[in-house]
Amino acid sequence: MSMNKVEEFRRYIRVTNIDEIARRYFVMNAFDGALTMLGILVGAFLSGTTDFHVIIAAGMGASIAMGMSGMSGAYMTERAERKRELRELEDAMLLDLDETMHGKAGRFASVFTALVDGVSPALSAFLILSPFILVKYSAIEYWSAYRYSMSITALVLFSLGAYLARISGDSKLFYGGQMVLVGLITAVVIFLIDASPL
Repeated sequence: MSMNKVEEFRRYIRVTNIDEIARRYFVMNAFDGALTMLGILVGAFLSGTTDFHVIIAAGMGASIAMGMSGMSGAYMTERAERKRELRELEDAMLLDLDETMHGKAGRFASVFTALVDGVSPALSAFLILSPFILVKYSAIEYWSAYRYSMSITALVLFSLGAYLARISGDSKLFYGGQMVLVGLITAVVIFLIDASPL
């Protein structure tokens, strides 16, 4: 990609303020990806399965579904919002602005947010799933993969919290701890539901 194109994209980001929206999409959807994978891991553990193929297939299926859902949903939502803003500006100025900086920036913002929204849950899910991919290649033992995946989940959740704390200027330890606590509560709830007689 040429430097001119990079600078053009930077201008689009400044015009649309899309970086703030993308940050929110990234954190929310990476969080969704991490908790979804946590649910799959805990569910697989409670079911007693020793087939890593099941976990890999379920994890990959969930991450692809989350990625596609996030990408298409964010694109359509952001596109509708950007079109509305552009039409209001056109009505005020009595001009067609489709091929102006504002029009191009709006289209760029729709694609950019869609990519962030789609990639972030899939990325966190893949990171958490990676120990089971190592099991497939006999790099680690099956039960060790659970420990590694759970550790990666906690690290992903803590990192997302720390990132939010950096934005807000609050305690990274507090925000990161809150995220990890949500993950822990999620796991406990799944355990309790599995143990219930219903």
